[in-house]
Amino acid sequence: MSHEALNPIHPSVLPHLDPVFVQLYNEHVANTPGGPIDLAVLRTKYSVLYSYGTGPAPDCARIYDAQVPGHNGDLIPVRVYEPPSPGPWPVHIDFHGGGWGLGDLDTESHICKHFCAKASVCVIDVDYRLVPELAFPIGIQDSFAALQHIHAQGAQQFNIDPTRISLGGVSAGGNIALVCAHLARDANIPLKLVAVGTPTVDDISKFKSAADAPWPSMQTMEHAPTLNWARLKWFDNLKWQSIASEGPTRDSQLAAVKWYANILDAPDFTGLPKTVIYTAGCDPLRDEGEAYAQKLIAGGNEVTQKRFADLWQAKEFIDLTAEHIKAALHS
Repeated sequence: MSHEALNPIHPSVLPHLDPVFVQLYNEHVANTPGGPIDLAVLRTKYSVLYSYGTGPAPDCARIYDAQVPGHNGDLIPVRVYEPPSPGPWPVHIDFHGGGWGLGDLDTESHICKHFCAKASVCVIDVDYRLVPELAFPIGIQDSFAALQHIHAQGAQQFNIDPTRISLGGVSAGGNIALVCAHLARDANIPLKLVAVGTPTVDDISKFKSAADAPWPSMQTMEHAPTLNWARLKWFDNLKWQSIASEGPTRDSQLAAVKWYANILDAPDFTGLPKTVIYTAGCDPLRDEGEAYAQKLIAGGNEVTQKRFADLWQAKEFIDLTAEHIKAALHS
């Protein structure tokens, strides 16, 4: 598959885009030569691309790296952002985006700094392991194990208040946060808030084309310049190819997927924490994220859902999310 997103913007999405973005894209991106998608190359560029448009990040009192147990007790890295106020602090746990196969502790470092400073909380960013090196749903399994550890041992290891925890993430990271809310409820881990942006929700492996998907945003934004149908399918294939092709290992890995493939199929939507879901108008994932918000509302949960018009407005997203985190963890 080629880097179709680097080609000039498709006419079908031009009416949905900010003219300033179109100009910047055409000047700096559209004429980049196409070529096969290389996962290793994408990984080297992803964190840099992710930081565009957010403005300078504020300073934190202290930033350091540590480790926590992930799935099956394997240690995984985390990065800790401390505010200047004395602890113990409330804690916001971040799960970065990246389609399950991209992202690291640098990907959302700018967002974590903003949340730490603007919400006056400790932020712990979780470096869950990726596909295809490990089988899906390793990102969810690592992240929930990290949440369990932070709840049980975070007071000692990180000087945090385990009664004041919020979760968040964007795209695949948003999916992880939403799934972890279900798992935390079932494990009696209290959460004050889950705040996510443009989460992945549905299992698009069921659809051969954007036209087959039940979400109008998939058809309208099929050719979006940043995240489009072809790119989504590439990442989805990467996820499913991570599972062994045959034998008992495949059976055990598929059993671990459960309802994680499509979180609209979660068995119980009651008793979940307050949830904030932000979607973007120019995003093929828009409608499934909003459908998930409606499932939460139907389950009797408190939900705030906002769609950003046109493109993703990073500064407003960060500021609004920080306000929700501060209100939830300092009330």
